[in-house]
Amino acid sequence: MALRTTSARHGGDLDCIAREYGIAPDRLLDFSASINPAGPPVRAMRRLAREAANPALLTRYPDPEYWELRSALAGMLAVPPAAVTIANGAAALIAAVVRVIEPHECVLATPAFAEYARALHAGGCSVRCFRMAADLAFVIDVDALTTVLRRCRPRLCVVTNPHSPSGVLMPRSQMLPILSCARGTGTVLLIDEAFIDFAPGETLSAEAVSGDHLVVLRSLTKFYGMPALRVGYSVSSPTFAGRVAAELPPWAVTTLAASAATEAVHDPVYARRTRTFVAEQRRWLTRGLEAIGATVYPSAANFLLLQLPESAPTSTEIRERLIIRHSVVVRDCRTFDGLSNGRFIRVAVRRRDENEQLVRALRSVVKGES
Repeated sequence: MALRTTSARHGGDLDCIAREYGIAPDRLLDFSASINPAGPPVRAMRRLAREAANPALLTRYPDPEYWELRSALAGMLAVPPAAVTIANGAAALIAAVVRVIEPHECVLATPAFAEYARALHAGGCSVRCFRMAADLAFVIDVDALTTVLRRCRPRLCVVTNPHSPSGVLMPRSQMLPILSCARGTGTVLLIDEAFIDFAPGETLSAEAVSGDHLVVLRSLTKFYGMPALRVGYSVSSPTFAGRVAAELPPWAVTTLAASAATEAVHDPVYARRTRTFVAEQRRWLTRGLEAIGATVYPSAANFLLLQLPESAPTSTEIRERLIIRHSVVVRDCRTFDGLSNGRFIRVAVRRRDENEQLVRALRSVVKGES
């Protein structure tokens, strides 16, 4: 049977996959989107249910300043509320930052989230890819990157930490020289920290407040297991934050989403348990995937990038066979810059029983079993 030509731009497109393959969405086990398998915090769910049942609240517009959520985030990060900008997910913030800066050239560390290239091209920006190598485990070569910045002096540089799709974490001590170089070259450094909640001590959020050469993007829906609510935020200087907010539509996030996100931020027990649980399951899943011959890259996040054995089918074939034969969905990474050779897939870290199901299914298709 010929492979299907359609492919998800991002992970988690279960409705599209269900229609394409004729499988009910609730039968699909999704490893393509890196969402906390614990689901949303209980207190967030309770507030969401309570406010959704309140007609008086539903007849009012959201607070355009999102003061409660911004204050909660500011308290968590030890930054002023004016430094926090709330938006409908990271994609909206990426486009807004590009419109504020209006860069002619951007150095983009790749592989990277597809929305960066899309937003940059839409803004008429030339993209210079700084490729991170698989044989170096996707670790940023700080000296090489700072050399590029000094030579090209771009208006914008984009990096991800922890890196997606590999999950590799760059410690603060290695990120700070990149920031120092960016300040010297007049470059705005945009750091995507969508998964930094798994290593909160390594964030550069506090450094973003003091000048206009650093913007940090963060997510509230992956770590807290509620992507349907679409809440993201950025941290920057208050002046820059105001400029980013001016590029966003009014009431960018619903009242219910902002309320649930606020409760999530106020639940440190949930956060600690999540980090412990994910670290344990990540270790187990790494061993299980290595046992079938895959190369698994070190990750600090709730997902793993693996390079398939040379004898295995391509990543596209693996993805399709997993869906058809096992109702398991993984991320085919061939759309990432530098990973187009069909040898890489990304999988989320889920519960132990689900991780075991993935390993069994992947072993079956890698070995060519019916």
